[in-house]
Amino acid sequence: MLEFIVDIDPERDNAALLHFAFALARQHGARLAGLQVVMLSPAEAMVMPDAMLVLEEQEKAAQGRRDWWRELCRGHGVEGSWEAYRGFHEAVLSRRASLADLVLGRLSREAARLASSLNPLGRVLSTDAAPMLLVPDRWAGKGGVRKVAIAWNGSTEAARAVRAAAPLLLRADEIVVLDGASRIRANTRRIPLALDRWLERHALQARWEVLDEEDDNGQSIHERARGHDADLLVMGAWGHSRMNEWLLGGVTRHLLQHSEMPLLVVEA
Repeated sequence: MLEFIVDIDPERDNAALLHFAFALARQHGARLAGLQVVMLSPAEAMVMPDAMLVLEEQEKAAQGRRDWWRELCRGHGVEGSWEAYRGFHEAVLSRRASLADLVLGRLSREAARLASSLNPLGRVLSTDAAPMLLVPDRWAGKGGVRKVAIAWNGSTEAARAVRAAAPLLLRADEIVVLDGASRIRANTRRIPLALDRWLERHALQARWEVLDEEDDNGQSIHERARGHDADLLVMGAWGHSRMNEWLLGGVTRHLLQHSEMPLLVVEA
């Protein structure tokens, strides 16, 4: 049985995330673990004389959401569990995700807008424990993943993203590959990664669209994926150095800031 983790922030609107997560878990017969990390920022800890007491109260409140989560799982016909831990968000998530197949979280434009590799979203993406599936707050899909777009540039990051998405691809009704690798293959000495052969070995059929140089950018990739009514865009993160991506732009940063569809993101 697959296990998905949902990263819950009770202070935010999780409606779109929960709708997507339960639909996906039901589609794949997966176990769904709700996870809340309790922590204070360094600034809060410094100014609160009773910081430990506050943490204990917040942890107790988080653990008290167990019945709420169980009721949600029961209502959606999904097997699940609720977990609450105290600690640094990315450290807790990384450790817990080590035995999970997928982590689902909110794609917050507010967080992605911060032009720094040190913001919380960037740190969570670099946990290197499980792939991240990020759901925009305004996503209103029908549920589950039926149509998948793959942003393919032949990189290790993209290959890892495709491999991580394998369980979702196997149950998808349609797959489209937005291929930016064919154009650049002749200009690189990297070992060629044959996505078409990988798909064939897994009995997966896909439509291919070769990206011209002017279309090999975040906006065009997003528009093409939306044009196919994709429920999910699979992509590798940080095609260049991570700092350059955040400071100078790039496909990763554009999609994190502007995507209107869920993203499955994997870092190499």
